Amino acid sequence: MGEVKTIRHDWRDILRAFKMAFDPKKMFLGYSALLASLFWCTIVVALFSALKLISTTPCIFIRLVLCSAREGVPVIAGNVSQAIMPLDFGELFALSILIFGILAIWSLAGGAITRISAVDYAKDESICLIDALKFSRKKFWSYFWSPLVPVIGVFFFALCNVIGGLLGRIPVFGEILVALGFPFALISGFLMVFIGLIGALGLCFMFPTISAEGSDAFDAMSRAYSYVISRPKQFILYCIINTLYGLICLIFIACIAWLVVRLSFYTIGIGMGQKFGLIQSFLSQKCNIACLGFCNVPSPQPLVSTASLTWSLKFLAGMLIVYIVLIKLTVWTFVLTYLFSAKTIIYFLLRKDIDSTDISDVYIEEEKTERSNAEVKTFPSSGEGNKDNSSPDKESRL
Repeated sequence: MGEVKTIRHDWRDILRAFKMAFDPKKMFLGYSALLASLFWCTIVVALFSALKLISTTPCIFIRLVLCSAREGVPVIAGNVSQAIMPLDFGELFALSILIFGILAIWSLAGGAITRISAVDYAKDESICLIDALKFSRKKFWSYFWSPLVPVIGVFFFALCNVIGGLLGRIPVFGEILVALGFPFALISGFLMVFIGLIGALGLCFMFPTISAEGSDAFDAMSRAYSYVISRPKQFILYCIINTLYGLICLIFIACIAWLVVRLSFYTIGIGMGQKFGLIQSFLSQKCNIACLGFCNVPSPQPLVSTASLTWSLKFLAGMLIVYIVLIKLTVWTFVLTYLFSAKTIIYFLLRKDIDSTDISDVYIEEEKTERSNAEVKTFPSSGEGNKDNSSPDKESRL
């Protein structure tokens, strides 16, 4: 007999996200999307850096992967802030291309992950990877535009204020016009804050809305705003539970990954001897095996240059770095699949409380129904066949 899942329809269901995140289909989608995102970021930054449009180099992404999160995240955040603060056209254009590409990747992968989560939580059923990808491909533009709708709204009202400021350059008349119309600028400022802030808070509900309802970007945006405004206390409570539980899970998974790598290094080092100790010293200069940076105990290591290693030792060191990176990406893939799964559960819980919609209510495509109807029309039942055969006799009697 299969395992019977207990769904309580309250905050305790969020704890199921840990197990749901380890679904092989979700891990595959998240891992592929994470690799594609890193590849896309590296290519775009390398291209615009070669064109001298930006000063940032792809090394920041390599360092983000090789170092721990405690070391790499502040570095990339600083580089991004330095890139966008001058508001240079070339840097903003490069940043836009970067964001659109990442959004396209995660519109396909994130849509499929939330679709799997929605059907799993609502119907206690597992859909195949191909069906999830087909669904996200059909709803691709809904997934793609839903996070951008609040951004477009903010830019629209900002553009209205800019146009008003341009009118203010007209001598005398423009100044009077701005003075009289400044209350409208304040209203635009309020709408920018409202749309931006609530949109950022409700951003997590947009993908689950499309996956659960089969709707469009406008419905995803309206539900995201409605759920945050209608139940702010409940929304904040669910987010706190999700964040605290997610941090505990992340620390646990990161420690397990570090322990696996550490024990593997230790046991191999016992057999390989001094040569492996030389490689370990070299690796400690290039990367941090801990995902979060809190597991490694800093110890003085002798500096090892690349020239002192033979080609075979260089090959071994390079392969070990690749393995460490793959393990780190696995940990961060879990983080992403957990977030998508947890936010999907929170969406269903808020929908039940606000819209009084049953948890098991989820959009199911009508392809199977249409296919079965087509089969019925193609292969009529025996009763229908007898009816057709008997009709000539009836006509002859008449």
